[in-house]
Amino acid sequence: MYKMKTDMKKICNYLLPVLLSLCVVSCDNDDEEVVRMNQQDPVVTVTEISPVNGYVDTNFTIMGTNFGVVADDVEVYLGSTKLELIACEDQQLTVRVPDGASAGNISVVVYGQRVDTQLQYDVLGVPGVTAISPVYGFVGDVIAFAGHDLGVSSAYYKVLFAGKTETALLTDEPTNEGFSVKVPDGAQSGAITLTIMEKPVNVPTQFTVLQHATLDKLSATQGFAGSEVTIGGAHLNPELLADAELSGVKVLFKQGKNEPVEAELVGEPTNEAVTIKVPATLVAGTYQIAVSTSFETIEKTLDYTVLPMPEVTGLSVAAGYINAEVIISGKNFGDKAEDIQVKFGETACEAVTLNKDGHIVVNVPKGTPTGENAIILTVLGMSIDMGAHATFEVWETPEIVSVETPYVYPYGTLVKEGEEITFIGHGFGTNKDAVTVTFEGVTAPVEINSITSTTIAVNVPVGFTGGRVTMKFDGIDEPVLSDALAPLPEDGDITSYVILNSVQPFKGYGFEGAGREWDREGLHDWEKTDIKNAGGLQYPGSKTERDPNGVIALHQWGQKNNLNGKLWQKTRLPKGTYRFELDGISVGVSSGYVNATFVVCEGTSAENIPNYTNGNWNTGQAGVKGEVLMGKDHPNTKETVEVMLDKDTDLVLGFVIWANNTVWATFTSVTVHLVK
Repeated sequence: MYKMKTDMKKICNYLLPVLLSLCVVSCDNDDEEVVRMNQQDPVVTVTEISPVNGYVDTNFTIMGTNFGVVADDVEVYLGSTKLELIACEDQQLTVRVPDGASAGNISVVVYGQRVDTQLQYDVLGVPGVTAISPVYGFVGDVIAFAGHDLGVSSAYYKVLFAGKTETALLTDEPTNEGFSVKVPDGAQSGAITLTIMEKPVNVPTQFTVLQHATLDKLSATQGFAGSEVTIGGAHLNPELLADAELSGVKVLFKQGKNEPVEAELVGEPTNEAVTIKVPATLVAGTYQIAVSTSFETIEKTLDYTVLPMPEVTGLSVAAGYINAEVIISGKNFGDKAEDIQVKFGETACEAVTLNKDGHIVVNVPKGTPTGENAIILTVLGMSIDMGAHATFEVWETPEIVSVETPYVYPYGTLVKEGEEITFIGHGFGTNKDAVTVTFEGVTAPVEINSITSTTIAVNVPVGFTGGRVTMKFDGIDEPVLSDALAPLPEDGDITSYVILNSVQPFKGYGFEGAGREWDREGLHDWEKTDIKNAGGLQYPGSKTERDPNGVIALHQWGQKNNLNGKLWQKTRLPKGTYRFELDGISVGVSSGYVNATFVVCEGTSAENIPNYTNGNWNTGQAGVKGEVLMGKDHPNTKETVEVMLDKDTDLVLGFVIWANNTVWATFTSVTVHLVK
């Protein structure tokens, strides 16, 4: 522990923020006392003033901590009026009230650190405002100012709200203790400036101008008692005066002459949305949703229909194989199957339908585990009690998990007529005669080449044009279905199975009206990394008619410094040789420079795509399987690059651009072809 004389210690503490560059400070002339520095400003506090009122040219005291002892670095304000500092000590300041001061809050600034307080000093004998009420309100509301020595003619008053240059109108003549004004049109939140007889008078509190709340729409116009619904609008719950005692947002469900029922809020309301839980006590019927904020009741209401609660009365079967049809009987399920979701355990049913009696019809979904599974029924987002019918036993079921073929791509599995393919799964058994395999669109079953409990191998029959494969097992009523298969295209064009949205017409959000070129929201399915145009999709043509098919664009006209912008997507290809083709290439410059490269790389993200180095592209970099370099005035032709893979490979393919200013680089298609 270090020792120090009291005054010298205060000086050293105060100078800590100034002397950050020093490691130690010697604080005594005899070099015996050393204060080690830390780089943290002492926290200034203001705790009390005394007395709390007085006349011009009188002194008062401010108590607190860490004021320091250097008067030149301390400032004290009464409202907006700077006070004369008479004495400065580390825990006490003495100030004098100057001519022109009025009642206001105390602020202290110590070496740039400002502390605004709610401690109020009242200057006697001059007009002073000590409070306004309320401190928030709408345009047209009446605001009351309280204080003393205010009883002069309104003609001598000038009250300016933030954003206004004309004085607000007083509602009546001031009294000695106060006056009132109306919040004028165009007023903004902020400080109110008051002058009386051309002398400024402090207003101790800022005023917040409220905006009237509005209702827009509901996230759903119907649902069940207990459902959650979100109310959209504006100015529903503005952030305002954290210390004010506000009532908060309240939502009521009203119906005729019945007593309104208040809804429970879910989470914290925002300025634009309030989420509520529909009261569980409501019976079926139509209600008006009424909303009140902390400041007003919104005149507009929104209609909401409470539906009768669905009831489950039974299951057609309580056990069966994968794909077994199950009918959930009951009532009040509604008339829209898309509002219904059914899960067996964690596995959702692909299709849900309603029969003529209004009952729910599903098939036990592929992937449901063998054994007891909970049935989870959701209608309009509401979980429905299944009662005594809450479980279903799934029997050990033959299941096709995948198809083994040389042509398995990210967006589809292809097969070649006459080639052998193998179905992978479980529960197949080992008896060929107990299984029938049929390809969709081909009448005759195919011969099984081999069978194990987990594999069945067959040849693709002549005439197969795509679809599912059906397997029928003896003793099991429900057929087992594969995912859809497609025939290998004769021309080898496998684009749609390898990459997405790479040929015209491109999928985007649409260009912004006649004569506008850019889809600023995005070229679907392509990732963008540091690319300057907002979406990578442009609609070329005349100024009045744009081509709705669009082109892939790497650079938006007029954008600058698009250096190593990347437009890309990932895929996976099995062993083989592939040809990548670019068509409709247009690369050019009006002013500036442009270089673009199409690249096929091993990897899964943009980080695997090489960069230009100061505008230069190095060919044959690690991981690059194929590349096409294009520069200024590249001809509008087709370019191809062949890629040979010696194993199944994760790939990222796309474009890199190094461009500036008014340049372009566009393409009408990117296609992929299987060579061998």
